[in-house]
Amino acid sequence: MKSGLFFNCIQELFARTYSLVTGNEPYPLRSLLLQECQRLSPRRILDVGCGSGCYALPGYNYLGIDPNPRYIAYCRQQRPGEFREMSAEALDLPDKTFDVVICFSVGHHLPGHALKRVCSEIKRVLTDDGVFFFADAVRPVVRFKPVAALLELLDEGRWFRTEDDYLDLLGKEFFIAQKRQIVDQFYRTLVLSCRKNSSNAIG
Repeated sequence: MKSGLFFNCIQELFARTYSLVTGNEPYPLRSLLLQECQRLSPRRILDVGCGSGCYALPGYNYLGIDPNPRYIAYCRQQRPGEFREMSAEALDLPDKTFDVVICFSVGHHLPGHALKRVCSEIKRVLTDDGVFFFADAVRPVVRFKPVAALLELLDEGRWFRTEDDYLDLLGKEFFIAQKRQIVDQFYRTLVLSCRKNSSNAIG
């Protein structure tokens, strides 16, 4: 990993500074996830590509997976929940195990064929009435373009996409029940709530 936790520290510093200056929520995606979990009351949560574990919510049966052993070691010391070193393209987990699966800021790290395999694996481990929450930054950049360009340079992901790209990719595996955008100081983040099929898409 080229930047690892150092990149996360820089991003968190910008988020906190932005919050102090504007009064806005520094981690709107985490707040949204917490609201959804309070509403859905999932029995088990899977975080695919958990990274530094910033979406590990206390009080839930949470499993975070990531292929990077340094992230897993950090999370086991600093975050609530269970963490395992594992590739998202071949989940060593039983079918239909998780009521909520999240995959945040992972898509831009994967070429199209790999992201398709990840989506297929997520669909396999998701319960029939479960919800898959996908989120990633989409182009174009919103503002502060020089700083956003620096963050993109530090980030090891090389497959930043447009909203239509993600809708096309995920729409082949899931029914997209809801589409939202979160706009922060640098990016537009696309947030998709996905189901296995349209018959259980309400809610």
